[in-house]
Amino acid sequence: MAPKVLLLGWDAADWKVITPLMDTGQMPNLEKIVGQGVMGNLSTLYPVLSPMLWTSIATGKRAHKHGIHGFSEPDPQTGGIRPVTNLGRKTKALWNILQQNGLRSNVVGWWPSHPAEPISGVMVSNHFQQATAPLDQAWPMRPGTVHPPRLAEALAEFRIHPEELDGDMLRLFVPQAPRIDQHQDRRLYAIAKTLAENAGIHAAATALMQLEPWDFMAVYFDGIDHFCHGFMKYHPPRLDWIKPEDFELYQDVVNSGYRFHDLMLGAYLALAGDDTTVIIVSDHGFHPDHLRPRELPNEPAGPADEHRHFGIIAMRGPDLKRDELLFGASLLDVTPTILALYGLPLGRDMDGKPLLNAFAEPPTVDYLPSWDAVPGEAGLHPPGMQADPVDQAEALKQLVELGYIDPPGADLARAAAQTVKELRYNLARDYQDSQHLPEAMALYRELWDQWPDESRFGVHLLECQLRLDHAAPARATLERLQREKERYAKTALETLQKLGEAWKDKQPADLKEDEQRQLNQWRKQAGVNRHAFAFLQGRVLAAEGDHAAALQAFAQATEVQVHNRPSLFQHQAEALMALRRWNEAETKLRDILAIDPVNAQAQLGLCRVHLSLKRPQAALDSALAAIGLIYHNPLAHCLCAIALRRLGREDEAIAELNTALAQNPVFPAAHRLLAGLYRHRGKLGKASEHRALARAARQRIAAFKAGLGLPEDADVKLDLDLLKTASVAALSTPGALPALDGAIVVVSGLPRSGTSMMMQMLAAGGLPLLTDGERAADANNPRGYLELEAVKRLGRDTDTGWLDAAQGQAVKIVAPLLPHLPMGHSYRIVFMERPLQEIVASQAAMLTKLGKTGGNLSERQLATAYLKQVDQVRTMLAAHPERVRVLAVDYRTALDEPVATAARINRFLGGGLDLAAMAGVVDPALHRQRMA
Repeated sequence: MAPKVLLLGWDAADWKVITPLMDTGQMPNLEKIVGQGVMGNLSTLYPVLSPMLWTSIATGKRAHKHGIHGFSEPDPQTGGIRPVTNLGRKTKALWNILQQNGLRSNVVGWWPSHPAEPISGVMVSNHFQQATAPLDQAWPMRPGTVHPPRLAEALAEFRIHPEELDGDMLRLFVPQAPRIDQHQDRRLYAIAKTLAENAGIHAAATALMQLEPWDFMAVYFDGIDHFCHGFMKYHPPRLDWIKPEDFELYQDVVNSGYRFHDLMLGAYLALAGDDTTVIIVSDHGFHPDHLRPRELPNEPAGPADEHRHFGIIAMRGPDLKRDELLFGASLLDVTPTILALYGLPLGRDMDGKPLLNAFAEPPTVDYLPSWDAVPGEAGLHPPGMQADPVDQAEALKQLVELGYIDPPGADLARAAAQTVKELRYNLARDYQDSQHLPEAMALYRELWDQWPDESRFGVHLLECQLRLDHAAPARATLERLQREKERYAKTALETLQKLGEAWKDKQPADLKEDEQRQLNQWRKQAGVNRHAFAFLQGRVLAAEGDHAAALQAFAQATEVQVHNRPSLFQHQAEALMALRRWNEAETKLRDILAIDPVNAQAQLGLCRVHLSLKRPQAALDSALAAIGLIYHNPLAHCLCAIALRRLGREDEAIAELNTALAQNPVFPAAHRLLAGLYRHRGKLGKASEHRALARAARQRIAAFKAGLGLPEDADVKLDLDLLKTASVAALSTPGALPALDGAIVVVSGLPRSGTSMMMQMLAAGGLPLLTDGERAADANNPRGYLELEAVKRLGRDTDTGWLDAAQGQAVKIVAPLLPHLPMGHSYRIVFMERPLQEIVASQAAMLTKLGKTGGNLSERQLATAYLKQVDQVRTMLAAHPERVRVLAVDYRTALDEPVATAARINRFLGGGLDLAAMAGVVDPALHRQRMA
C-alpha cells in the first residue's frame, strides 16, 4: 500500500507563540508530534503574500514559475476584478502529480483552489466556508466549489455560519465579551467569522477523511493569520500605544486561536492513525513581541509587514526521525519532501529540495526534467479554463481599443488597472527575491513610468541596481526619486490647502471615514522623509566606494532604524567592514541580533568579522547558525568552508564548497577555494578544472552585470503551427445542412481575422445582416465593419433581446464574446481563422493608425492569450452540439479560392445564396500583413 500523508496548513503559525503554549501544556497534540517527530523553522519567500506562498508550498516552485501573484486578479469577462483563482496556475500541483501515479487526494480549503480541480479524489475550494448571506437567508455555495459535484449538497451542510456561534464559544476567546457594545465594536464578530469558517473547513475535512478514500490529504486553515492580523497588537506584553481597556478585552485571542487549532489537530491525529505521516506547515510567521510594527506601509499588501520570515514545520511518521530538530528548511521543500515520502522523482524545475535529514533512513532521490512534461490525466482544469488573468485582461484591453468590445465602466477599469499593477509588482518582487534581477528591473521601470507618484517602484529598482553593482544607474535612480518626491509632495500640499478650504467649517469628528482616509493619505504624501533619503544616499555612496561618506549619510538616517527592521545597522556594519573597522562592525551586528536573534544576514556578517580577526571557531559557529536558519545560502556554505579549512578540517570544507556550488554554480570564490584545496592534496587535474570554472564564472558575472547575454524580450516570430492550436476546424459540421429555420448566423473569429469580409460575402449572397451602422468604415476596414453595438456588451448586459431579432440573419460576434451567448437559440457559426502572426500584426497596424497602444503585451504573450480564448470558445462550442453548428473558414483560402469558399458556406447555411456575388466581393488586395 502507498503511504498516507496528511498535510495541514496553519497560515502564519509561529514557534514564538507556540513554544510557551506547549511548555505550559496548552497545545498537547502539537507537542505529541514534536516529541515523536521532527520540527524546525520554515523560511518563507518575498513578497510574503499567502496565495503566492501556499501555491509555492503545493508546487515546490517560485511565483514566477507557478503564476499566482496576488490576492485578486482581473476578471477577463467583465473587465473588473475577482478574488484570485487557480486558473492562472501554470504548473502541476502536488495532487496532480500524485494522480498521475495512481494516488487519490482530498484537498480542502487550499488557497487558492477555486474553482475546484477535477482531481482523482475530492477538492473543496477556498470559497466553501465563506458565509455569503445572513443566517435567515439562503446560503448557496458558489458553482465550482466542490469536486466531484455529487458531494456538494452533502458537504454544504458542514458549513457553519458566524451567527450560529453562541456566547459560550466566544467567551473562550474574549472572557469579557458581554461587556462589548457590538454596534460600536465589530471585533467580536470578526472572531466569530474566523472561528466559524475554520470550523466549517474542519468539519468537511474530517468527514472526508472518514467517508472518501485517500492517499494524500491537504487541509488549509487561515484562522491563525486572521486572529493575528486582527488581535496580535493586543497580545501580551502590552505595547505602550495600545489602550489598556482594549488590551484587557482582547489579550487572549491569539493564544485561544492556537489552542483551537491544537484541538482540531487532535481529531486529525485520531483519524489518521500512527501509520500516516502528518506534516504541519505555515507559510510565514507573525511577530508576537517587540518586533510588532506600530504602522504599516501605505500600499495594498501593507499588512504583510506584520509577517515574520520564518514559519513552522513539524512532521511525524513511520519513516521519520523522532524528537529531532530540522535546520535550513524552506517552504519550497514541502512538495519535494512529500514526493520523496512516496518514492516519486522530483522535477528538476522545482526550486526546493527534499528534507532528507528528517528521514530515519534517507531515501534515494530520483529526478525527471519536469512533471509538467509528463503526459496523462492529472486532474487539471481543461486548457480552455486555464489562463493568465493579466494577459487575458491586457488582451481584453486590446479588443476594447480596437473597438470590438465595449470598455468596462470607469470604476471597473480603474479597479482592474490597480489589480494588474499590484500583480506585476508582486511578480517583480518575486523575480528580485530569486535573483532574476534584469526581469525585476524591467517590471519596476515599467511600473514606475506608468505610476511615477509611487516611489516604491523606484526604491526597488534602486535595490536591484545596487545588487548588480550598477552605481551610476543607481545614482540616476536616486536623483529621479528625489525629483519625483519633491514634485508630488508639492502637489499634495496644494491639494491639502484646497481640502482645508473646502472643509473649513468641519471639525475632524465631522469628516466621513473616506474623507479622513483621503486626508491622511495626502498628509503622508505631502511630507518628504529626509531620513529615508539619507539612508538611500548612504547605500549609493557605498556602491560608489566612498564608505566613509556612506557612514556619514547613515548617521543622518537614524529614524530609518525601526525596531523590527535593523537594515540601517546592517549597512553601517557593511561600511565599517569595508573600512576594516572590525570591532565597530561587530558591535553593530550584535545590535542586530539583540533585536532579532534569528537574523541570518547578521550571523554571516559576524562570520566575516571573526575570520578577519582570526577567530576560526567563532566564524564556524556563526556560519552554521546562518545555515541553520536558511540552508540555501551559498555564501554561508563558502564562509563555513573557509573556517573549516583554517581549523584543519579539509574534508568538511570540500563538502561545504560542493554544497555552495550545487546551490550556485556561478561562484568564482568557491571554485577558487576548491582549486586550492585540491592542489594542496595533489589533485592537480581537479585543481585546474576549478580554476577554469572560476575564470568562466567571473566572465559570466561580468557579462550579467553589464547586461550582456540576458534573455531577449519574447517578441519573436510566431510559428505557423500556432494556427493549428487556435483552430475550431475539428468542430466543423460535415455535409450540407437544412434551411436556417430561425437559426441565428454568427460570424466570429479573432479580431482582424476576416470577419468583416465574411459579413460582406453573406450580405452580397442575399442573407440579411443585423447591424446598426454605428461604427463607420475607415482606412482599416474601407468597406465597413458591419457590427451591432449591443453585441459588445455581451457578458455585462443581461438584456440580450436583440438576439430574438437576429433569427434568420447574420450578426458579427468576436470570439472572446462567444462564451457569453445564451443557449436559448440555435446558432450556425462561421468561424474565421487566420495565422496568429498575421492577426497580431494587423491589430498592431490598426492601433498605430488609431494612435492607440493596445494591451501591454508582447507579440508572443498576446498570441498566447488569444490561444486561450479560442480554447475557451472550442470548449463552449463542443458542450452544446444540439444548439450550435460550426464552420471553420480559413481567411487565406477564402482569398485564394472565393468561389469554393462561397459554396461551402452556402451548403452550411442551407442553400439559396448567390455564390457569384459572394465571391465577387472578395478582394485579395485587402490581405495585408501577409505571412511568407
